[in-house]
Amino acid sequence: MQGASQPVKYKGYVAAVEYEDSEKLFYGHVVNSGTSSIATFAAADVEGLKREFRISIDEYLASCEEDGVEPQKPYSGKLNLRLGTDLHHRVTIASMQSNMSLNSWIRQALEEKIGAIGDVPRKAAAG
Repeated sequence: MQGASQPVKYKGYVAAVEYEDSEKLFYGHVVNSGTSSIATFAAADVEGLKREFRISIDEYLASCEEDGVEPQKPYSGKLNLRLGTDLHHRVTIASMQSNMSLNSWIRQALEEKIGAIGDVPRKAAAG
């Protein structure tokens, strides 16, 4: 297959997709909604897969509303880290020496690490 793979996105949710050649089907599941996938779906072609993804998300959100439960949301941008006291101390000192807030220093460190890894998608925008 040529070209870069692109995530399937809808209403802020992102799906990972795999193709099963023996069954001639694409399978997808939501990957940015917490520890368990909120939806899975399948189709024989890409357009059908996108359609099934949108239907799955819409049904999930409608079901949550009907049941009066809060749907699992795509990542909020907030992350609670447990660093341990020694690393927390060293990171705080490093951020102060860099004249940066602790949050900004950690963001920069993570951006640098991701840059070293390579092509990691920046944002899962609503589709």
